[in-house]
Amino acid sequence: MADEIRAHIADLYDDPEDFLRRPHPWFGGRSPGEFMATEAGQFALLKFLRGGDHMPPTEPDRDFKPYTTATADHAIDQAIARLEGQIEQLRSLKGSGPEIATVVGRAREVYGEEGVPWLLEYNQVLQTTPLDLVLQGKAERVLTQLGRIEHGVYA
Repeated sequence: MADEIRAHIADLYDDPEDFLRRPHPWFGGRSPGEFMATEAGQFALLKFLRGGDHMPPTEPDRDFKPYTTATADHAIDQAIARLEGQIEQLRSLKGSGPEIATVVGRAREVYGEEGVPWLLEYNQVLQTTPLDLVLQGKAERVLTQLGRIEHGVYA
């Protein structure tokens, strides 16, 4: 069976050994070569190679890099930085006045505990975060959007 798999790979890929060696998103980030180690893996790989849904690898697939601790750590650092920025935005709202209180209260009526975090998320309809509009003095647009969401009208 291994010879048949290698023949299929040679027909489909310019560099069969590279295909077998490199981690691949179609195999959950594992290399197809790992599947060659067991009979069950060989059957799965053969089924994939024979399958009608198989297609040659696209450019992103050819350049796929496995996830590493370093890339995960970088993504976590970026998320922390974004959250710290959002925390600062929220802190700036404390004691800001009745307009802010109205928007925060209305967001909590519509979304419950998720109302305040909603103010920090990019909104496709508003083309910005609701909080940015509030800080620009355009709280009425945010309140209108919350009314639409509450009544099931999203556009």
